[in-house]
Amino acid sequence: MKHILLTNDDGYRCAGYYPLLDELKKQFEVTAIAPELERSAAAKSLSVRSKIGYKKILHEGHEVYAIDGTPADCVQIGLYDLMEKRPDIVVSGINRGANIGHAMILSSGTIGAAMEGAIDGVVSIAASMTYPKDKKIDYFDPSSYVYFETASKIVAKIVKLLGSMDLPKGLDVISINVPYGANEDAEIEITKPSLHSTGGIYKREGDFFTYDKWELVFENLEDGTDLKAIYEGKVSVTPIDLRLATQESVSFLQNELKPLWEELAI
Repeated sequence: MKHILLTNDDGYRCAGYYPLLDELKKQFEVTAIAPELERSAAAKSLSVRSKIGYKKILHEGHEVYAIDGTPADCVQIGLYDLMEKRPDIVVSGINRGANIGHAMILSSGTIGAAMEGAIDGVVSIAASMTYPKDKKIDYFDPSSYVYFETASKIVAKIVKLLGSMDLPKGLDVISINVPYGANEDAEIEITKPSLHSTGGIYKREGDFFTYDKWELVFENLEDGTDLKAIYEGKVSVTPIDLRLATQESVSFLQNELKPLWEELAI
């Protein structure tokens, strides 16, 4: 049986965590390691200048390591210090809210945790679900588990399929975004990240700025993007390549910048 390290960025108490844990346990061995507190938008940050505490607890019948650190800390410490054997897959989620587009992807602690696993050579999957617009939900109340049950079935099914594949080089992180209300057999679309600005996300309060809101804006919808897929009610599955530099950008600088630099040196 394959072994999964399951983490998130909303903290071990978040309702999106346990329905997915239950679904994955039906098919995998799972070690649950999650932040003690919410660490949304932590990206792939690591706590290199502070001590990181941890404790093993029982929460709503689930055994979980609670880490006083970032999502990426959870993966790093899980891989090298807490797990007796290396996991086959890192799964991060289910996040309360979509992680759509390059701005959210690069800020998300959910995806940052998956990136930490991928950098270490582990198949890594991040999962998120859009907010239901018509419901006020306490995402830290166990009664809210029900809102994530169908999304958890969808994600677990995709994890099982991906876990059976020999993934190619460059397919480092797979980001899954599930629209709230999708049924278990919802259509999936393989997408690329949309390119859109978040706009202003802070508001001024005297001499300070505080976080205000960060919302999906369904405008200028480009075919094949995660944003359009979610808008159409489809499950978006986005491959993320951590090599960062494209061949086109390398070739451009090689052909344009390097010759000019060499001319200056003459």
